[in-house]
Formats: sequence, C-alpha cells, structure tokens
Amino acid sequence: MQNKYQEMKRETDRRVSAIDLNGKHIIEDCKAIIVFLKEQLTGLKAHVQTVPFCDETEEIDFFKYKKPALLGRLIYFHEILRIESQRPIGEDELDGYYEKWQEKQKLFFDCHVAFFQYYRSGATYMDRYFFLRGKQGNTVDIDICHQDDDPEFSTGYDYLVARIIAMEMLYAFLTTRRRALTQETGETQLPSLLAEHRWTDKKTAAVELIYAIHAAGSIDNGQIGIIELANLFEIVFHIDLGDVYRLFINMRERKNSRTVYLDYMKEKIQKRMDETDDKTL
Repeated sequence: MQNKYQEMKRETDRRVSAIDLNGKHIIEDCKAIIVFLKEQLTGLKAHVQTVPFCDETEEIDFFKYKKPALLGRLIYFHEILRIESQRPIGEDELDGYYEKWQEKQKLFFDCHVAFFQYYRSGATYMDRYFFLRGKQGNTVDIDICHQDDDPEFSTGYDYLVARIIAMEMLYAFLTTRRRALTQETGETQLPSLLAEHRWTDKKTAAVELIYAIHAAGSIDNGQIGIIELANLFEIVFHIDLGDVYRLFINMRERKNSRTVYLDYMKEKIQKRMDETDDKTL
C-alpha cells in the first residue's frame, strides 16, 4: 500500500504544482485536474479492494491521512471550479462575492468544531471508531453523511477529513484572491517577481520554517493562520506542501532532533558569520 500510494502522491504533486491558480486558464485547469484526481481515487480504491491492509494501524493511517489527502484536493478543485465559474463579471462585486464564500467556510468549521479540534490536535483515542471500516454500525452521526459510498472504501469520517483539508485550502485561496483585489501597488512587478523563484529544499523543511515563523508571531503579530501562511509560501515559492498538519505531526514524532531544518540553518548562519569574521581580521 505504501509504495502504491507514494507513487500516486508524487504524480499528484507534480500535476497540482503545474497549475497556476492565478492564471487565465484556471477553469480549464481545474476541470483537467478533477478528472485526473477521480482516476487516482478509482485506482486507489481498486488497490484497496485487491490488497488487504496489513493491520488496523495501516487501515487507520489510510482513512485518516492517505485517502483524505487525495479526496481533499478533489473537493478543493471542484469548489474552485464552482466559484470561478459563477464569479460576477464586475470587478467591484468580486470582493463581496469571495467574502460570502469565506463565510460558508467559517460556517463549516463551526458545525464541525469538535471533530476539527480532535483531528488537528493529533489525537488518536477515537481513531478506531473514526477510521476503521464497519465500526460505526447503524449509529447516525450528525457530523457525517455516509452517502452511498462503498463501505469497503469509506468510514464516513475520511470524507469529513477530506472536507476539512479542502475547506482550509479554499479559505486560503479566497483570502489570496481578496488581497489581490485590494492591492494598490506593485501590480505589474509582483507577477514577474513571483515567477522567478522556487523552493528547492524538502517540503518538511518548508513546513518546519513556516511553523517556526508562526510560533514566533513574526507575521501579522501571529494573527495569520497556519494554512494561510502555508498558502502564501506555496504561492511565492511555487510548491504544493500538501497536508502541513500531517507533516508537523511527523516532525513531533522524530526520534532525535524535532527541528532538523532549523538546526541546520543555525549551523549554516553561524558558519557564515565565522567566515565573515575571518575575512575582516
């Protein structure tokens, strides 16, 4: 399962990173990536049906993280397609239009606040109920809608996780859209500047840096959210970071240093200072 998923994830990351959400072809690009993501999920479903999970731990990991990561992107791009297809023609109406969509995102999180806090805190005590198939029985839970999905490929809560991932990404997308509308200067220089630079290190390094910046309150006095900050980083450096919360949880579980990249940066800047000191002697 791990190898199959990683193969799909790499191809998905490659396709998604090639999409310019600020470009003129956003609707066509969204349609194309939606078709691709549906194909990926169909392939993933076929693999799950033919290759059983090794144990409950692997099954929980799949329905808590792996499937939602792909499904969340599918929902995300479907929502963008809907938003951009229905956007008003008049520029003066756009900010209010995007704001109404953001209000819908806030309402979603208000409705699912308990589960959201459980998932984002990294808690695990309810994982066997949330992310193992067949554990929910006939219980009716107002937080989820099982729809008519195949019970062999869904627990119900994997869909809710995917919605959380999609709504966070969508909120950040709408925030970026609204900021672009109110930008008063640098309208011609900024696009060319953003096109020039790429993040060339590991994704985990980027997420470690983002969390450090957020923890230090270095942007907007700490009022900016993690997802919004990550989205800003993705736009500036043309990288798709995926589920930053999952990467952060993985960092917390590191056996040695939990701040590998920050330790590396500290070592490099100290070396640079020492070298500069030697040249000035």
